[in-house]
Amino acid sequence: MAQAQAMLTARLVFGLSAPIFLMMVVALITNIFESSSRWTPLLSSNAAVLVLLAVSLYNAQRICQWRAGKFSPPPLAETAPAEAEPPPTVYQRLAALIPINVNRINALLKSDGVWLASMAAFVLFVTFAGWGSNYIPLDEDNLRWVAVGVIATAMFATLVAERHLAAIASEAWPEAKFIAPLLRLTLAVQFLSLPPLLFTATNFSLLVNLPAVLVILVAIEFLFRGLFSLFTPPGDEDCEPAFLAKSQLAAQLVWPPRPLLFLQHELHHHFGIDLRQLWAFTVLRRAFLPVLAVMLVCGWLLTGMQQISTTQRGIYERFGKPVAVLPSGLHYGLPWPFGQVILTENGQVYELAAGEESGAASEPAASAEGNAPPSADRLWDVLHSFDKAQIIASQSGSQQSLQIINSDVRFMWRIGLTDDAALAATYHSINLAELIRSAANQVLVHQFSSLTLEQLLGEQRNELALQINQAVQQKLDSLHSGVELLSTVVEAIHPPAGAADAFHGVQAAQISAQALVSRERGYASELAAKAQTTATARQNQAQMNASDVTSKAQATAVRFAAQKQAVAQSGQVFVDELWFSQLRQTLGHSPLLIIDHRIGAGSPPTIDLREFPSLNEAARRNAPSKPTQESSR
Repeated sequence: MAQAQAMLTARLVFGLSAPIFLMMVVALITNIFESSSRWTPLLSSNAAVLVLLAVSLYNAQRICQWRAGKFSPPPLAETAPAEAEPPPTVYQRLAALIPINVNRINALLKSDGVWLASMAAFVLFVTFAGWGSNYIPLDEDNLRWVAVGVIATAMFATLVAERHLAAIASEAWPEAKFIAPLLRLTLAVQFLSLPPLLFTATNFSLLVNLPAVLVILVAIEFLFRGLFSLFTPPGDEDCEPAFLAKSQLAAQLVWPPRPLLFLQHELHHHFGIDLRQLWAFTVLRRAFLPVLAVMLVCGWLLTGMQQISTTQRGIYERFGKPVAVLPSGLHYGLPWPFGQVILTENGQVYELAAGEESGAASEPAASAEGNAPPSADRLWDVLHSFDKAQIIASQSGSQQSLQIINSDVRFMWRIGLTDDAALAATYHSINLAELIRSAANQVLVHQFSSLTLEQLLGEQRNELALQINQAVQQKLDSLHSGVELLSTVVEAIHPPAGAADAFHGVQAAQISAQALVSRERGYASELAAKAQTTATARQNQAQMNASDVTSKAQATAVRFAAQKQAVAQSGQVFVDELWFSQLRQTLGHSPLLIIDHRIGAGSPPTIDLREFPSLNEAARRNAPSKPTQESSR
């Protein structure tokens, strides 16, 4: 049956490769376009668990192939005559000089342990790549119902395959009992993938990542198995290879779970220790539930014991009703939920600014040797975050009006030291700081509305602080807040700095606008002047070129008319003289020898050294210029 089993596992591995590749590609595309989608971890975890199943099937396939080749060897072919072994090549000789066993390294890289560890690392990478912490709700469409149907169909097929492998005897296929737990793991991952698809509005990250947790645990086990197998001694070639791709964690996915039974089987299999024969373990198993019940009862009774530190007080509630205020120390009452202790403060002093926002972050403590914090700046032209605008009385001539000032009023408060104050602070208000700030703002509006700026900046500041403290304390007492105001300090009262800053800002903006307009106008004028200068220069250059061309044309026309007239009067003589003139101008700097063609062959040559004036010189002298001889080059 080994050959048929090898063929079956090969087909299963090939069949699983297509959905694994498809799910990984879809998960990658989904993560690129929407990283907060819950499809990415679900597809990654299902693809990873199928990779683990394919690894187990591939390991079983190799063992089945070895078994088929061992017990059903192929027919031997006709032996050919032995040929002489070829001499070693240059590369083989160089490899023999290297003090490294290449064959052993190659065998190590091809071993089942390295292959199993590498695939487990790949599964961990795929699972952690799809891990997330914040997910968006799924859309109410038909896509998720299609996914639910596909998962349900896959669960049915996985369950049938698991039941089939679980029913196979070990003698028929020994690897079936190791593949069945991985099928149960696949079934568990598929089942845990259904709640995130059914409950679309739930954004609980653990619910979405729970299938990935199971895959990560089994992948880590595979990784350790692959690495530890490298340290085991190699077996004989005649011995059957060990099945490494098995999981003891996946084997625990049975109902009811029996981890102790697994431990008992392992001890009996490896060490020959049968825990069923030990009387102590039998007694422990029988007394486990009673002892556990007694421990739970004792732990429940200990919930009635409460320790209160020296900086706190405790309000003891019996059946939900406060009955006493406990000082610091160790106290015991009824266990939870019949009795409980609510802790409250015991004398801690706080500072509160009336203008401070409720959600503002506290200022960090400044260094003693560093620069002063921004809150220490008391200049009037600086706007502070803790200043509060108040409306005060003002007088403009003979008429009454209103004026706005900024004030910084701070309160030092604590919860009262009496038991009634502790009870009132705990049960009558949720946020004491917000309650004090609200009451203080009401009192400040009433106090500042009847005073002018001169009165506030004069000698009445201390009396004003005392009046504000008494008024706020009376209002808090009327609300039964349990708060005790220790002191009220008026840090600063000054006109609002925002008006001056806004005015300076408007002026600066106006000046900047004017400067920008002037700068742009100057730039425009500069560009216009440059353009006009360029146009004028080009126009003048064009006129100059036109005049030059016209003058040259006129001079050429006059010269042509004169030459034409001279030709008409002198004939060939003028042409020859003009030709000699041009020839003299062209070849004036070259040594020449001119020989008259009329010299006969019998007479010796004569060199004429006479100098004749040019045509221009003759014209200036009003003397005719007649050639006396014809010459040629």
